[in-house]
Amino acid sequence: MPEGGTPESEKSVVWTDDAQALLKKVPFFIRKNVEKEAEDYARQNASGKVDAGVIARIKSLKMERSDETQSDHVSPEGTAAPEEFPTTSPEAVAAPLSGRSAGKEVHPKGTNVTSARSDEGESALSESPLSKDFSSFSLFRLDPGWRKLHPTEIGHGKREFHEIVKSYSNQISVYSYCLVGLHGTGDLLLWRTGTSLEVLQEMTGKMLSTFFGRYLITEKNYMGYLTQQNNRSIFTPSKSRFIHVKPIIMTQEWHQLAPFIRSVIEREAREIAPRFSGIRLTSMASYGLDESDYVMVLESDSPEILVEFNSAFQGAQIYRYIADSQRGITAISRSMSDILDLLGG
Repeated sequence: MPEGGTPESEKSVVWTDDAQALLKKVPFFIRKNVEKEAEDYARQNASGKVDAGVIARIKSLKMERSDETQSDHVSPEGTAAPEEFPTTSPEAVAAPLSGRSAGKEVHPKGTNVTSARSDEGESALSESPLSKDFSSFSLFRLDPGWRKLHPTEIGHGKREFHEIVKSYSNQISVYSYCLVGLHGTGDLLLWRTGTSLEVLQEMTGKMLSTFFGRYLITEKNYMGYLTQQNNRSIFTPSKSRFIHVKPIIMTQEWHQLAPFIRSVIEREAREIAPRFSGIRLTSMASYGLDESDYVMVLESDSPEILVEFNSAFQGAQIYRYIADSQRGITAISRSMSDILDLLGG
């Protein structure tokens, strides 16, 4: 019972216009449940507001539960149909929104974690129907010769590079992260998401053709994709301070396991994230696009939680079937202008 004497279940909830519009697109047979869970989530988190992000996540969760129910039916061969571990939409990767849930983003009250960062116009949202969102994680290292240039050249280079990034804001969501002092092989990490690989490639070419781009060395580049629901906006990261990106390569022994054994191991892996509040887990399929099978992305405001999650993940059975040659990278979320200033000049 809250201090004012009003039960939690009777607290008023405010619905945004975007949330009401999105609720109308939810299939009628789960609409009431989605509405109830959205309001319960708003009350439990003390925000008292339901925005489009809450509706999108709960809707996808409902669809995932429906799919899992169907996959539990026994196949003609007498074995349960295998479950896919990371190849679902970003919302479907998340566990329930209540309690200690995987994919639950713990942010200041009222924060909409599904909206793009718009401080410098570097991110874009599209309301057109999508089938897949392609993501690129590009790690760049800056040539030390950049810091020896004349301040006038450095200022021109930073402005030119920044303008190229912003010019794609209507086609691609761009999020920048800084690794200065954190990772010896890189300084700048760009997470870019869009619906066209051609546009991602074109943007990369133009960035590297700038004066600043001549001093950038591409150390790593991970590719992945997310299957989206119709009428969804482009997937965007949360506003967490820290990010950890790790490519996942499954061993040959994994693919030789019986489907029902893989299903049990995958279920155990999915149960790890609910033990850690304040972390968002997104798994992107990359087989066929990159050398890895998946790209695992962790977002959190606490680096300690990232360490604890990775420690628990290494203790899971599935880790025995992951090639450990690819190490993850951790970076801090910053605006592009802040990162360019940190890089010197």
